[in-house]
Amino acid sequence: MTMTGRITAEVGPEQRSFRERVSLCTTSYDLLRLTKQVAVERGFPYFAIVRLPSSKDDKLAQISVLTNWPESLVKAYDEMGLLKSSPMFKALKTSTKPYVWSHKREARHYIKDNDPQIERLFCAHGMCNGVQFSVQEPGGKRGVIGYSGDRAPPMEAELAELSYFSMLVYDRLWELKKCGKAGSPQKLSTRENECLMWTASGKTSAEIAIILKLSEHTVNHYLTAACQKLGATNRAHAVYKAMRAGLLD
Repeated sequence: MTMTGRITAEVGPEQRSFRERVSLCTTSYDLLRLTKQVAVERGFPYFAIVRLPSSKDDKLAQISVLTNWPESLVKAYDEMGLLKSSPMFKALKTSTKPYVWSHKREARHYIKDNDPQIERLFCAHGMCNGVQFSVQEPGGKRGVIGYSGDRAPPMEAELAELSYFSMLVYDRLWELKKCGKAGSPQKLSTRENECLMWTASGKTSAEIAIILKLSEHTVNHYLTAACQKLGATNRAHAVYKAMRAGLLD
């Protein structure tokens, strides 16, 4: 039974709309666009869907599934080695409650044990406040969906709506992943192939965007779609699998 089936049928118009919108997503690219749209509608310009890190994970890029975070932020985060000391992930490993946070010292939800480097890094990218939701696949694997920006903390009703939406999205990701494994590999589009080729050459999303005359977010979308089609966990893995399949020169 899917996550949708496990959630009670007593839902309001907004929840029904979420369920319908998520059900129409047939690729991870569709889910990325929808999640971004819902986040922006609620005043959060950024979102991230990640696996809950294990003791072996030490980089954010390794656990990212879908996100529109700036590549420069993820790169700086990993270069500083901030994942293992993150109080957010520590809290989410011991509780399933929404984790509302702020990097502003005067705020009610200020993270007292936070690394000052994290505060400076995220606020510099306009991500001073946010909320993280613990989500879970039907098989038991846990993940986190977070929304961030510089707006006021969500109230209880909005938290409930975002929590419901996050569960639907994560469940749909699991369904798409399962279908992808069961079927034959999907053919890469021309743009997906081009983005992977430039990634293999060592180019960043920003550099690829300039070369192909696209936005950085569009490049990230193509790379995310390529990862899904190839059954890859990250870009490096996608490049490796594409080369083994003879898709890249």
